[in-house]
Amino acid sequence: MLSGVIVVAAAQPEPPPEHTFALWAVAILSVLLCSALFLLFIALTKSSWSSQGDNLRSIARERAEKSCDTVLSVCTFAITATLGLITWLNDKVGPGAYLLPLIAALLYFFILLAFTIHLRFNFFWRREEAFLVSSDHNARFAYWLTTATSAIVLGLVLLAVPVLELGLGWLRLKPPAPLDLPPIKVEVTCPPPPVVAPPPPPPPCKPVKHHHRPKPICACKK
Repeated sequence: MLSGVIVVAAAQPEPPPEHTFALWAVAILSVLLCSALFLLFIALTKSSWSSQGDNLRSIARERAEKSCDTVLSVCTFAITATLGLITWLNDKVGPGAYLLPLIAALLYFFILLAFTIHLRFNFFWRREEAFLVSSDHNARFAYWLTTATSAIVLGLVLLAVPVLELGLGWLRLKPPAPLDLPPIKVEVTCPPPPVVAPPPPPPPCKPVKHHHRPKPICACKK
């Protein structure tokens, strides 16, 4: 009986190609570009509001409070979604360059949240039913409008960066961890080959006896 042992081991998949340089370049450029645009919008806020007394804009307090409540809801949802995306990517991909745009977006949302809470529960409560806004008077509300629109739009752009990298295949999910199992041993038993009986020996040869008949004797020969 023949027997043998075959050891079976799982083959490890080859790691996918990495785009480390491209990921870091896209992350840094996106953060710098969005930060530059955010500062530019803030700097242009004062010039976009008139400082002349005849052109002052009257803002209703109730309308402004509703706008703040809406922004607070958006900030709450955006912060929760950003934290969830960071947690999921950190678990499925691991730490990497994608954290830069996500942290920058989270910072924008927190700045907007703090500014909105201050405006909602500090600025508005000291105002009447309506208040005037210009570049020199109650400009805090004008800066809040710019901060709200810029932070939400640029924050969503930064959130889209790792999602696009994941869709393009630059950001790859980690392969599932292999199970820590010992190699599988398979014992193979082969049946013995069939026994072939030897052919029977040939029968012994018998000598052939020749019977000679006596020659007849003629009577004429004596």
